[in-house]
Amino acid sequence: MEIDIYRKIVESSPDFICTFLPDTTITFANEALCRTLEADRNELRGRPFLELIPEGEIAPAKEKLASLAPENPSGSHRMAFPLSNGEEYVVHWNIQGHFSPQGELLEVHAFGRDDSERTKAAALLAKGVRREKLAAQIISDYAFCKSWNEFDAITDRTLKLLGTENQADRANLFRFSGDRVSKTHEWCARGVSSQKELLQGLSRRTCDWWIETIEKDGAFYFLDPKELPERLHVGKGSIETLNIRLLAVFPLEAEGSLKGVLSLENFSKNMLSPETDFSLLASISRVIGKTIALLEAEEALRAAKDMYRDIVEKQSEFIVRVSPDWEISFCNYAFARYFKKSPEDFVGKSIATLSPEAFDHLSKVTPQSPECTSERRVVMPDGSVRWQVWHDIGFFDGKGVLKEIQAVGWDITEQVRAQQAHENERKRALAFFDNSPEGILASWDGVRIHEVNHAFCRMTGFPRDELMGRPLREVFSLDARSSSLNIERLLARTSSGESAMEEGTLATKTGKRLFLSLLALPVQDAGEHEKGMYFFFRNLTVLKEKEAQLLANIEKLHSTFFQTVEVLAQTVESRDPYTAGHQRRTALLSFEIARRMALDDEVSQGIYLAAAIHDVGKISVPSEILSRPGKLLEVEFSLVKTHAEEGYNILKKVDFPWKIPEIVRQHHERLDGSGYPHGLKGGEILLEARIVAVADTVEAMASHRPYRASLGIEAALRFIEEGKGRLFDETVVDVCKKLFADGYSFEDAEMAV
Repeated sequence: MEIDIYRKIVESSPDFICTFLPDTTITFANEALCRTLEADRNELRGRPFLELIPEGEIAPAKEKLASLAPENPSGSHRMAFPLSNGEEYVVHWNIQGHFSPQGELLEVHAFGRDDSERTKAAALLAKGVRREKLAAQIISDYAFCKSWNEFDAITDRTLKLLGTENQADRANLFRFSGDRVSKTHEWCARGVSSQKELLQGLSRRTCDWWIETIEKDGAFYFLDPKELPERLHVGKGSIETLNIRLLAVFPLEAEGSLKGVLSLENFSKNMLSPETDFSLLASISRVIGKTIALLEAEEALRAAKDMYRDIVEKQSEFIVRVSPDWEISFCNYAFARYFKKSPEDFVGKSIATLSPEAFDHLSKVTPQSPECTSERRVVMPDGSVRWQVWHDIGFFDGKGVLKEIQAVGWDITEQVRAQQAHENERKRALAFFDNSPEGILASWDGVRIHEVNHAFCRMTGFPRDELMGRPLREVFSLDARSSSLNIERLLARTSSGESAMEEGTLATKTGKRLFLSLLALPVQDAGEHEKGMYFFFRNLTVLKEKEAQLLANIEKLHSTFFQTVEVLAQTVESRDPYTAGHQRRTALLSFEIARRMALDDEVSQGIYLAAAIHDVGKISVPSEILSRPGKLLEVEFSLVKTHAEEGYNILKKVDFPWKIPEIVRQHHERLDGSGYPHGLKGGEILLEARIVAVADTVEAMASHRPYRASLGIEAALRFIEEGKGRLFDETVVDVCKKLFADGYSFEDAEMAV
């Protein structure tokens, strides 16, 4: 039963939940993740999680998984999740590793939450709240306009607010009077010239091409003059003359009569949206139109009451008027609906009965400061908590006595919750920063240190107060050695927005040198300099010391092997004085061939050592046979041929880090199987043994023997050329011949050593 409850919770969660093995093979994915990836659960199970994410996200994801350990079992990671429709989710993943008692990672649990929509929603919400507040302020200003002087001041202020908010070149108000059209009010952005004088007293007939559209459709709007309908092309010349690229025009209507228009020119496309903003602008234009009508009407008081009540009641903002004794004289339907009541339930009641502490901001209105704006936390009748913003205006008589207060408010609960969620995210990020086992520095301008965590302070011995605000170059220059971490090099590598990693030394406060691994990550939108950086430091000092110790031990071991080989070589040569130096010269030639073939240095060293003792098995051959001149009997030659196998038997007891015993055994094998001791063919013979075979043959033929004089190097090279591909490896033969063609000689090689 309890398992079923947990299963329902996981499957019904809107967040992404999945589990996978250490190699990222998915073992479980909930319904939300399957639905987002448009994949069946069975299709996801068994697939590597890394196959589902973009290539650019794989390396960071692997790094995050690799950082999981019993002492650091959890982490977070943000990544872009692709969708089949071309869009993507920006998902914040929290991962939790589960380990065996021995510390082995058994499984990873991942919990993902889509951040992109929340970010977009918060931005749209903030923009909507700001614009609704702006509209409410403008509507409120016009609602209590009682003279043309006030109208002019309010309109100038309104055009500036609208023009600035929408990043326009101009905001205009045109008035219609008879058959004339005039621009009566204009706001221009900085650097934009005025057209107010140019557009005075225009004949209405010259403007019919857009006035007719406004009267028919209620608004006139285009983003490109080329997109104008064919019937409006008559006005295209005027638009081009006035350098208008984008235009939005809203009618100023009152009682079915067009009083004028409100227009915005060359505004930012991203700032003004027909879907979300036109309704607010239309509301403002209606208010302006009705204000004009009111000021023009003979019965101003009656018209104002009927018109403004209609306007106020249709607003989504709360509008309340309060007398000096805090009695509500008016509230609109939006305010009443908010509390699930009607206006009649509030009019005549004290506003303190709603919530005494919720409206104490009204007492801040004074003749010296008649307006105030405040944010309030309100406990609703049902016990829920909401947040509101109120803009209050006090009206005073000539003696400074308060006559009435008008309060305009709107609900910002969702915005506050979004801000709280953002703050929680910030606190979680800060906790990760402070508690990270790696040292972290942050710079928002690429010049000074703005944040530092505890791990870096412990690592370097610097107090946090001593590091904050300090230039980065000072911290990095404390260790001026060539091996030290270099801030200039890091900033140059990250200037393109890419991360950079390097290793080097850094001096602590006491002068101790630490060997660190440093990852530098650019920070997007860190500040006006756009050079923000995060620096992650991992202390590798102990690891580096152990590495140096290991290299020293390896070097010492190599020296021991070389000494052992030298002793064995001398032992062989002491029993066969006629071949003294043969093994050494063979080793030098083998080593040079290996180098010319671009073999690894470690492999080349192994070839040298094997060649230096390739005849060690001759210890088991009687010395009188080895040193006797003349041709050996068949039985004697058979005894000599045993030296390859005997050499293997002697050396196999030594734990060489190379294939030395096997090379010694195979150095007389030939590609066609005619060699000894086992008649190996082609690829059965080690490459190292094939190299020693060629060098051994060339050196033996070019040197003096008891049973013959030296045949010379040219004869030796002809012999291996004739046997190329049949007896000897083709590549090895070609490299050997090229060596001698380039001037190689045994004498020079021995002298060089």
